[in-house]
Amino acid sequence: MESTPANRSIGLVSLVCMVIGNMIGAGVYVSTSYALGALGDARLVMVAWAIGGAHAICGAIAYAALAKRVSLNGGEYVFLSRFVHPSVGFMAGWISIIAGFTAPIAAAGLVFGETILGAPQSTVQARVLATLWIGICAVFHGVNLRTGAWLNNAVVAMKFLGFTIFVFACAIFLVRLGPADSFTFHGFTPEGYTPAGFPPALNQPWIASDYWGRFGEPEFLKVLLIQLFFIALSYTGFNASIYIAGEVPSRSVSRSMVLSCILVTATYLLLNTLFLMCDTKESIEAGKDNFVSGVAKNVGGVGLQWVMRITIALSSATSVLAMLAIGPRVIAQMSKDKLLPSVLSGQDPLDSSPSTPRLAIGLQALASCIIVWSASVLQMISYLGLTLTLCGAMATATLWIAYKDMHSRRAIAWWEHLALAVYIGGAMLLIAGAWIVKREQFYLCIGTFLSGLVVYGFAKGFQRDSKE
Repeated sequence: MESTPANRSIGLVSLVCMVIGNMIGAGVYVSTSYALGALGDARLVMVAWAIGGAHAICGAIAYAALAKRVSLNGGEYVFLSRFVHPSVGFMAGWISIIAGFTAPIAAAGLVFGETILGAPQSTVQARVLATLWIGICAVFHGVNLRTGAWLNNAVVAMKFLGFTIFVFACAIFLVRLGPADSFTFHGFTPEGYTPAGFPPALNQPWIASDYWGRFGEPEFLKVLLIQLFFIALSYTGFNASIYIAGEVPSRSVSRSMVLSCILVTATYLLLNTLFLMCDTKESIEAGKDNFVSGVAKNVGGVGLQWVMRITIALSSATSVLAMLAIGPRVIAQMSKDKLLPSVLSGQDPLDSSPSTPRLAIGLQALASCIIVWSASVLQMISYLGLTLTLCGAMATATLWIAYKDMHSRRAIAWWEHLALAVYIGGAMLLIAGAWIVKREQFYLCIGTFLSGLVVYGFAKGFQRDSKE
């Protein structure tokens, strides 16, 4: 069901910017250093990022299939409540609010503050900056969806300007180095040529059995799976626009998720290729959380280092903006269903059209600010990639669980079935792998789901009391 023209507050461009803002956070600037240290080969790092991107694109296609058939705010909560069971839907909504938005908003705000200040850890000043930015985002979104989207579009544009400057600087750097100094993708070095530069991390031939053969080693697959947990977190957020599906055209929602996911995957692969081609393996591994700063300084000196520092800060800034736009919509939808206080819906009882849930936005911002001032916030989110991927797989599975209903609304194409199968299969592989190699993350993930069921019991009691 399409949204009415009066409710079409933002268009495809703004939706794409919202999804991109939600996806590109701090992960792409951190994960590669640790992945390179664990996998030992830059080519394998690129393969891991490609696997993560392919899985995310399949997830985006699956979510797009849902958006074409159900145009309601609330994301996973709505799909699972309407087509599986209210308790399962509430559990997904609980996970979305806590693990999907509140803690990540706080973490992104902290990274924003730390990056602006150049602080190695969460200082008081960094927390103050994080709190201020979360508050600013809440004010803009509190006006209406369009106003918040305008600010997000502007910040995303500045972020991609930073990417563009970095890409051009790397291209000039690699050209100046020469083919043997920078990379040898085909394993060819001119006879008698002695490199005058340095051996970059990514300089081995792609077509070679020396690293493809490792995929047959069980121990290597365990290591790869661990790295995919962290890379998966960098790809979460591709479903951002589905949380506001009741306020925009369903066609735009579907397109925005797929287009954004493809664009972000391409951006991740390009950035990581440049990271690995423009510095040594030893330097990237030693850089850890700040390895991108080292790469930028190696390529363009202190000037480019500042450009990337600002770009990283903007990436975290857009994450806060995007999540504060969509997270409160879950709270509002749950309040409309009487599972949370109705005042959080922001809905005028005499007006059925979607409205801005200002109180829910304020509550979401306040909860995130409280976590900002908690010393353990960055430790809390280590398992989010696994939790959110599993929650997404459950939501998209409604295409099959409620197949007759979904198919009657619109025939499900074979490629939608294929994408859904790949996405759910990947999620099951991650959860099985967590049981084998990341038992703590597995228990944290399951505990988060179970806590949602416990809270649902209290919410049902509140619902009964409100009826009486």
